[in-house]
Amino acid sequence: MFRITYNDNGTNHDDITFQFGNAVSLSDSYYLILDLQTVGQSDPEKARATLTLMLDSWRLAIENSVKTCYLLIELQDQATKWIQCEAIDNSYLLTPGWSSLEGHAVRPGTDAIRMYAPHEFEIIEQLDTVLLSHTEFCHAINQSLRMLKAQQQPVTDPTPIFEHFRGAYATQLLTAAVAHFQLFNHVQNGITDTFELADTLHLQQRPLTVLLTALKAMGLLKEFGGQLSLTDIAKEHLTDSAFNVNNYIGLVATSPDVLAMVERLKTNQPAGLDENEQGAAFIYREGVASAMEQTELAAHFTMSLAGRAKNVAPVLADKYKLDNVGTLLDIGGGSGIYSIAYLARNPRLQAIVLDRPEVLSVAEGFAKEYGVEDRLQLLPGDMFTGEYPKADVVLLSNILHDWDIPQCQQLIKHSTQALNPNGRLLIHDVFLDDTLDGPLPIALYSAALFTLTEGRAYSVQEYKTWLQDAGLNVTGPIETLIHCGVLAGQAPT
Repeated sequence: MFRITYNDNGTNHDDITFQFGNAVSLSDSYYLILDLQTVGQSDPEKARATLTLMLDSWRLAIENSVKTCYLLIELQDQATKWIQCEAIDNSYLLTPGWSSLEGHAVRPGTDAIRMYAPHEFEIIEQLDTVLLSHTEFCHAINQSLRMLKAQQQPVTDPTPIFEHFRGAYATQLLTAAVAHFQLFNHVQNGITDTFELADTLHLQQRPLTVLLTALKAMGLLKEFGGQLSLTDIAKEHLTDSAFNVNNYIGLVATSPDVLAMVERLKTNQPAGLDENEQGAAFIYREGVASAMEQTELAAHFTMSLAGRAKNVAPVLADKYKLDNVGTLLDIGGGSGIYSIAYLARNPRLQAIVLDRPEVLSVAEGFAKEYGVEDRLQLLPGDMFTGEYPKADVVLLSNILHDWDIPQCQQLIKHSTQALNPNGRLLIHDVFLDDTLDGPLPIALYSAALFTLTEGRAYSVQEYKTWLQDAGLNVTGPIETLIHCGVLAGQAPT
């Protein structure tokens, strides 16, 4: 074993873990960033950049088969730790040792490797030597480099791009409400009870919630105690008044996207469940026709979601840390990116991604790309009917919003049963306001989810209720990125 892991803990101390054989040592990134004055970079960014330079210099030396060298692995005030690397045939004998060279006198970015012994270098007798082949040594260094890469966070916030992308659902829902359901006229004429409105519009609870949440978020409806009312702008412009713009909105009433949304609202079914309908339903549940049973479509969809996950996962791992956790179970983990972000920071962590076999090949590829394949188990299964292995932490990241309330409660209960004593269930998702009247970007995302899955976006209070019903103590949410946040439910000891 030869590996360096960086895990920002907010202090610059004891945040670098070096694994050498069976030995583990902690060192401080404080020394790595001591002389760096890079403008606009955070300390973790500086530390990762310096570690990358160090590892790159090691890799070049080993790839060029340098006969003997010394690799810097730890800095302290009055000493530094090095690995003596001696070439023996096609292998390297690695021996740890201390030098009296002060940590403050070393520049890690440019002095991470030496061709001669550092000042007063002494071998640490109580630590075993390690013999690695040339190939194994290069692989080990590359693994550490790839794990650093998995921790990188975007410099700019991509949230506005997602808001623009989902903006089309505002047009679809507003047009459906005005031109197909005459919703505002119904409310104006006294149908203000939400249950009565559902009967009048022939809509089930899930589509009605999606529609009303968006209209409230747009500032067109208000609700109090289950009773709806029109806002001033809706009264003047969306009912039979002198200044109504209903005909203008009706110009797109027969557009394919609007008609598809109306069909979804009326049937309460995601696109693609009807075998005579084109499209694909990107969810899997036994008895439900799904594109997730087709290898190419499942892989394509999983790779598409990985683009968002690569932005969000490192932020989740940074904002909600899993220090001193043994096992992470990632339910419906798809690409495995969220598990990988945690594995890259936590050298003792083992992770399990449970998902359909059609998508796990994508997770396998990413695990190799980011150097964590030895600690990521890929477990084919059905999250509704299969057995969950026990874990210290169970993660449901962007999973529950795919399902209706009974299925959400079922998955939370199933996940809770998999927790070890004092374990934690993490729900990483988007959250509507508890009043189900916004924010608008989440309300529109909820419409997107509604059209493709059996779910919608839920509020913090809805999730808290389900977690508490499962016997968990709830904390959060903690914000991550792209409107997401994490709620934690902790099991009793």
